[in-house]
Amino acid sequence: MSEQQTINTTFADADERANPALFRLDYQRLVNMLLPFSLRKQDMHLPHLERKHRMIGWLHALIAPVKRLYMEFLVYRHRVNYQMDHTGQVVYLEKVLNDRFDGAAERIRIKDGPKRDWTYIFRADEKKPKYLTKLYLHNRLSYGDQGVDFEIYVPADIPIWTHSGLWTECHSLIDYYKLAGKTYQLIKP
Repeated sequence: MSEQQTINTTFADADERANPALFRLDYQRLVNMLLPFSLRKQDMHLPHLERKHRMIGWLHALIAPVKRLYMEFLVYRHRVNYQMDHTGQVVYLEKVLNDRFDGAAERIRIKDGPKRDWTYIFRADEKKPKYLTKLYLHNRLSYGDQGVDFEIYVPADIPIWTHSGLWTECHSLIDYYKLAGKTYQLIKP
């Protein structure tokens, strides 16, 4: 498979709003088109044309660094377009997390954070304890004034729970896309 075919298949799902043909260059074809017609002949059976073929190969070797930079540019363009297409909305944040960590299964879900009210028992200076029949204790992040804005449910078999590098990457990815001032909590269901 040639480099141009690799580029075409890699970026087939690229951003179609901008003109993707604008960034598609075939350097092999460009070099051959800019050569004088006498050097374009690819007949290898004649000995005097062998030198011309070597010159074409030399020109292709000269543009190899340019082709490498071109490939890096296309990868960068694809990454930036992906980042611009996804925002901090719940649907897009779920998609980004599922694309990165869960693949096609799409099991990572985002839900609103719980907004529980504090249960007032007594203050220390009142010295009037209250008898409690049944009281459930929750995490500090489960209460309305100090709680999280949303919870991210990540299944236990996704490796972010065991691999600290993926844990950090997950947090940085969420921090990049979430709105400023919003808090979250990762939960293993």
